[in-house]
Amino acid sequence: MADVRGFRGLYYNPSRIPDLSRVISLPYDVITPEHRGQYLERSDYNVVRLILPEGEDPYAAADRLAKEWIREGILIQDQEACLYVYHQTFRTADGEEKTRTGFLSRIRLEDFEKGIVLPHEATLFAPKEDRLKLLRATKINFSAIFSLYSDPAHEIDSVLHPFTSAPPRFSVIDEAGILNRVWAVKDAAAVQKVQEMMRKHWVLIADGHHRYESCLVYRDEQSKTNPDPEAPFHFTLMYFANIHHPGIAISPYNRAVIDLHSWNPQDVLRKSEAYFDIERFDTRDRAVQSLKQHGSTTAFAALLRGINGAVVFRLKPDVNLQSHYPEGTPEVVRKLDVNVLHRLFLHEILGITEEDVKKQTYIKYYKDLEEERRDFDSGKLQIALFLNPTRVDQVVEAAKASAKMPQKSTFFYPKLMTGFVMNKHD
Repeated sequence: MADVRGFRGLYYNPSRIPDLSRVISLPYDVITPEHRGQYLERSDYNVVRLILPEGEDPYAAADRLAKEWIREGILIQDQEACLYVYHQTFRTADGEEKTRTGFLSRIRLEDFEKGIVLPHEATLFAPKEDRLKLLRATKINFSAIFSLYSDPAHEIDSVLHPFTSAPPRFSVIDEAGILNRVWAVKDAAAVQKVQEMMRKHWVLIADGHHRYESCLVYRDEQSKTNPDPEAPFHFTLMYFANIHHPGIAISPYNRAVIDLHSWNPQDVLRKSEAYFDIERFDTRDRAVQSLKQHGSTTAFAALLRGINGAVVFRLKPDVNLQSHYPEGTPEVVRKLDVNVLHRLFLHEILGITEEDVKKQTYIKYYKDLEEERRDFDSGKLQIALFLNPTRVDQVVEAAKASAKMPQKSTFFYPKLMTGFVMNKHD
């Protein structure tokens, strides 16, 4: 199924860039303008200059800069096709230390209808267009799309694990205190074996839907003038992690409601009673803790401007969800917390349409609970909404049913850092 290939990775030359922590960055879509400025100050060669370029023609500027760095030997390329094992050691919100293991390679781009590469989230037009313009200009995949595959016997892990006994090519503690280690696997037999084993698997996009869809458009554009099925534009850079590995961690992507022109918190609670059992708590922390303790129920918590304390909304067992979804939508998808929040609370109760959500007109997203609480306390938010993390098995079931979840339904932690290995379309 999945056509995975080793590739000649483009990477920072250790003899020119001895401290890689100064040149790597988070993925482009989580970098704020302030954060971008900090990256620029760290190094003249920080990868943010390539992934978030500026200027009159920012994409052409990124292309010129990448070519200049290659000419100067800042970026160099492996001479043989490799796979790149990538480990991230981190602590969860509960303080548990985990290591997520995976590998980087190229993968043949497949249309979603084939069921080989599965999406699980809806996408927006603007980010896709931005990434497409960057790819057209540079012909480089700077950051990897994060995917999951199912290997309960850990066969692929067992092939790659022996190579991690050697010193890694890169070992970097990033800005979040996460230990990132990368090994280049040049053994042709091992690369071939992983390629063959991956042909048994589908892959699920965990993070990077916009980049993947941009690559599909680019492939179709290039195919009009180049019919070669092995041309580089038929492939993109992807990170693969085994869904059965204990290092897989999903954090919630919370929401907030802003700038609604007319709303009344008491009316919101009254309308909600048609769909939800409502439980009141004196603090947000106690409401969120209650969510965690009853994670098997469909529910979410909220702070509402003008209402003291916090509220937990639990879906009533007799609510008919079928009428709110396309025919044939599986029950596991209908009852996902994030879907119920969007379909019933945001749309039916608050009147926020799908188009509003796509444009992010009244919606703001948060990964950090405390940042959202501070913004609510300062008066920036009308409603702060808190979710349990979506489980991996729920994400897989939704993807297999071809049912896309709302944008930013999952936050796979930690994010992959950009700058360790890039895929240059030779």
